[in-house]
Parts: sequence; structure tokens; C-alpha cells
Amino acid sequence: MISKRTVSGLFAAGFGVAMALAGAANSAQADTKLRVGMPVMPPNIVHMPVFAAKDLGYFKDEGLDVEILGFEGGVKAFRAVVSGDVDIASGSGPFSLVGRSKGADTKIFLAPMPKLEAVMVAQGDIKSIADLKGRKIGIQQPGGFAWVLSMTVLRSGGLKPDDVQFVSILTEDVPPLVAGQIDTAILHVEQQMIAKSKKPTLHPVARLWEVTPKQLYSGFVAKESNLASNHDAMLGFTRAVIRATRDLYAHQDKMVPIIMKETGLDEATTRNAYAELVASCIWDANHGLSRERIDYTGSRMEKVGNIEKGKVPSYEDAVDLSLAEAALKDLGQWQGPVCK
Repeated sequence: MISKRTVSGLFAAGFGVAMALAGAANSAQADTKLRVGMPVMPPNIVHMPVFAAKDLGYFKDEGLDVEILGFEGGVKAFRAVVSGDVDIASGSGPFSLVGRSKGADTKIFLAPMPKLEAVMVAQGDIKSIADLKGRKIGIQQPGGFAWVLSMTVLRSGGLKPDDVQFVSILTEDVPPLVAGQIDTAILHVEQQMIAKSKKPTLHPVARLWEVTPKQLYSGFVAKESNLASNHDAMLGFTRAVIRATRDLYAHQDKMVPIIMKETGLDEATTRNAYAELVASCIWDANHGLSRERIDYTGSRMEKVGNIEKGKVPSYEDAVDLSLAEAALKDLGQWQGPVCK
């Protein structure tokens, strides 16, 4: 163990020097511009890897000028890649596979946020999923993110759509839940804590990363043509995001101010939600694109009818691991201190 840490430390020091030299060389020329689409702005804590990479100067180390743009959900971010409005997007994992099955010229090349980071929060008298029968579930729209995840939770408890009442609400789920206008809603972890601070009887009845641990939540996608023609910039992006993801585990105190700045959350909510995400190993500090996760997500999309039968893209067709593998050759495999 001592020799591993020593070697790791020497590599980290050497890599830092190399990045500093690279940065000095790049200062003489304009940084390469990349436009990155994210599913929401300001971000949720789960989305921190790309924001931390920018704030910590890791993109600058790679000679990149990264512009982060917000969209209304991962589906719209994915569509922005297809249309060419952005170079890279943090796209919905399931929809990225659906799009590929329909001929989109895209591949997933990195997934630092592979797990479904979401919680179904319910009123105090709802003790189990079975208790949701006949109750009101808040969603933005049928077929949307909250609806899909709510359906996943219902199926896990043996309930059908007709067993509950879906109620359309605005994007902000917390006020109607606190006011009792709905009985349950899908929230991000920090939203769950905000809701509970306003109404202490609210509590989680399902954590999606436990209900469906193999489903891909989100992956960075780009057009195949862009991955090829802009290879060096894409590799630099991949390496910078992996470095930032590792900092989320290894340098938590350094990350708290960054999270607060980017999300606008107070310190107590930030620390509590951040601690839960770390304890649940929500982020993947390598590439996050296991064959099992991709195959499971594709088969789920086929089962629910979002992908035509027999047209689920293969792992090789959906994923390009070449950038992540090259980045990990430089950085080494993640060895901890947590979530190995």
C-alpha cells in the first residue's frame, strides 16, 4: 500500500508539472473553444464534475475554453448535440441510446454521473411504495424525467399507472409538496433536504440508485464526426472532467465553496447533500460506462417501447471508450480514498 501511494503521489506531481508546461505552451495561442450543454442551470450537485473542472482550471490546463450552456433537461441537451448547437452534452442516458437506435450520429464517451441520483419524497403518512395507491404524484409532463422515474418506483412496488393520480406541476417540485398539493415527487438529494427543512414530516420512500442501480442516468455525448475531427480537445475535456470527479472524493473541503457558488445552496444543505452523494458513490471517477449498465439501459428502453424491438444499439455502437481509456492511461485507475 505504501509503495502504491508513493507511486501515485509521484505521478500526480509529474502530471501537475506536465499540465503546467502544457498550459504555458498553450498560452501563446488561443484556447480551443468547446460548447457544453447541461440539463439544468444552475446545476444540481450531481452535475458538479464539469463545473468543478472549469472552476479549478483543469480545462485551462488542457488549452480549452469551455462554455457551459443550460437546457431544460437531458433530452434537450442531447438534441442540441445532434443539431450542432453544442459540441458536447450531458445527455439523458436512456434517451442517448434511443437517439442512437434511431440513427443519431452520436456516441457516449464518458459518464462521471452514471447512477440515477434522485429520490422519491413523500408525505409523512406514506410509509412504503404500496401506500402510494390512490395518491397524487407530481410530474412536469407525461413521458418526462419525473414521470419515468415515478413509473420505475411504482413498478418496483407492484403498482400500475392507474393506481395513482399524476398531477402536472411546475419544474420546482418543493412548494407543492410542502403545501400538500401533491403526495409525492421526484427530487434531487439537495431538494429533498430543502423540502424536509420546510416540512419535517416529508421523507424518502425510494432512492432511485437503489431501486434501479444498473440504469444509466447521464453520459457525455458528442457526434462521432466531432470526436474524430476534434480529438485532442475532446481528450482534454475527458481528462479534465475525470480529474475534477476525483477531487469530489479526495478534496471535499475544497469542493464545498465551488458547489455553493455554482448551485446557490447554503453551506448546511450543501454539506449534508454532498455527504450523502459521496457515501452513495454517485460519481464514477474512471469512465462510468460499464457494458452491464449500457446493456441494461438499452434493454429497459426496448421493454417499455422507447426503442423498437431488435434495434437496441450494441455497446460498441453506443459507446466510444477510446478517449476515456487514453485519459486513464495518463491518470491511472482510481484507487480511492473512497468509492474505488
